[in-house]
Amino acid sequence: MPEEAIKFAKKLLESDEDYLDNVIKLSHIGNEKYGQCWNTEFHIFGEIESETDHLPLIHVRSKCSEEFLIKADKELKETIEYYRDSVTKACNIIISGKNV
Repeated sequence: MPEEAIKFAKKLLESDEDYLDNVIKLSHIGNEKYGQCWNTEFHIFGEIESETDHLPLIHVRSKCSEEFLIKADKELKETIEYYRDSVTKACNIIISGKNV
């Protein structure tokens, strides 16, 4: 599990591509490890997953209208910027192996 968490943390630090999918994977890893991710190094990923649960993931985007995707992508961009510092900090903790 630590290797998987490190893999997704590195992906988030390197690129915003597949952002939501990577966030959700880290949230689920935190839930798996601790029973729930709250108040752990994975907390921020659970928070983002909860805040963005209405936005389309990769596997459903092809079924969405262009108008919806434009709005969703705008909101996702704002979310990424809002949480960037917290996500960077959490990813660095996961990669360093502290608490993982």
